[in-house]
Amino acid sequence: MIQDSELSTSFGAQARNYDRYRVGPPAEILGHILPASCSAVLDLGAGTGAMTRHLMKRVPKVYAVDPDPRMREVLAENCPGVTALEGVAEQIPLPDACVDTVVMSSAWHWVDPDRAIPEVARILRDGGTLALVWNRGDRAVPWVSDIEEFRRRATNTGDIVYTQVSHYLQDQWLPQGAPFVDIEISGLSWSTPISRDELSAMLTTYTGYIQAPPERKPEILREFTEYVNSDPRLGNGDLVEWPMRCHYWKARRTDR
Repeated sequence: MIQDSELSTSFGAQARNYDRYRVGPPAEILGHILPASCSAVLDLGAGTGAMTRHLMKRVPKVYAVDPDPRMREVLAENCPGVTALEGVAEQIPLPDACVDTVVMSSAWHWVDPDRAIPEVARILRDGGTLALVWNRGDRAVPWVSDIEEFRRRATNTGDIVYTQVSHYLQDQWLPQGAPFVDIEISGLSWSTPISRDELSAMLTTYTGYIQAPPERKPEILREFTEYVNSDPRLGNGDLVEWPMRCHYWKARRTDR
């Protein structure tokens, strides 16, 4: 697993770019992960609030927890009325049995499940839902897969996150004795229009770019931008219809 606190909080250095250029999950995903009745929800690892913004339109009480103050600052601007707290999945600053649902979007691969699962179970009410979501470019589309591969080569990074996400999109990883049942794994395909400039700038929000030597960053961004602008499969206009796949894993907490 990836449990590198330095990596997991590196996004804060690009918090505003992250909020502007990363494509957040579609609102439709809530119909798949939220229970019919939900009065309180925690967005765990909330970042700048891409998922939080959807949740606050559907749930009366929303908590958002993230370890990085730079990300929480942007979240607070985007999500007035949400209770934003400093914390991590392994140590959640909320009382026992206080929420109906815990959602973690595009962040579970940074945590230690042996420590995080007991914490999530602690704050969930009986019968509550844990929902893990990953929203990313649809690699089943060849040109999307090629762009992702070029990004990894340009930043000299491997594919550890993708491997970890694939690991969690199965039901065998729960720690032994974890009080969760009725596992459901699925996803939905969707797309969103994005400009070529936005697609190129999205590169700046990934750890491979953020942690690259400063003198290399202009060259990396130039190479990536040239690649995006030279691929005929993206069409001729400025706007690109970016195919996405929003995966989810969810389970129900058993009664105490």
